Amino acid sequence: MSNSFYHERYCLTKTQEEIIRPLPGLNPLIVFNAILWILSSGAPWRDLPSHYGNWNSIYHKFRQWCALNLFDNILKALVADTDKYLLVQIDSTFCKVHQHAAGARKILGNQAIGVSRGGKTTKIHALVTENFQLIGLLLTGGQIHDSDCAIELLSKVNLEGKTVLGDKAFCSAHIRDFVQSQKAKVCIPDKINSLIKHDFDCELYKTRNIIERFFLRIKNHRHIATRYDKLLSCFENFVLLAAIMIQI
Repeated sequence: MSNSFYHERYCLTKTQEEIIRPLPGLNPLIVFNAILWILSSGAPWRDLPSHYGNWNSIYHKFRQWCALNLFDNILKALVADTDKYLLVQIDSTFCKVHQHAAGARKILGNQAIGVSRGGKTTKIHALVTENFQLIGLLLTGGQIHDSDCAIELLSKVNLEGKTVLGDKAFCSAHIRDFVQSQKAKVCIPDKINSLIKHDFDCELYKTRNIIERFFLRIKNHRHIATRYDKLLSCFENFVLLAAIMIQI
């Protein structure tokens, strides 16, 4: 298979290059395209096509960008108008952990790799606006319940004047109280066995498909659908890169 096929399928288009090129730190742009190839294909770093350069050099450049929070800064630059959004959707999705993702040094902790009945998984907890903008991200082991880290995740953004929308996993009283303490509205359905019933906007709740579609889009990248990274920082930055690609 020719290298031109890889370039056409996985690399930035001319329009995307015009958007991304002015952002600081992206020099050379070919390194960004190489990392994007890994994200999209799900292939090991060693299988990187030779026209991108030495795979080990690209990998170390990626690790350097992770340490500099480059992808996080790019995403923040692309979603700079976050004050204009009115809706904050919260949810999570599972990612199967490949066997090659095991083996990180024990001193570094479990790297958000959880073990449950479904095997080894990592859970992506996200906050997304009505415009598919990722404004909050938290990675945990797959066995962690959504409500256990909801407040930590919601604390990452300014909720004043916004509406927080989530499913029944977030209907606990302490989450509602936190959201309301931030001067935000709540659009979360009650569980069937809830003793106290709250007002609930059924029509607004129908827009929850936005965050589900967001997860679908980032999982179109094979490196997100299955986790291959031993280090949490690497996998987290790949998730941020997938969110960047939605915005451009």
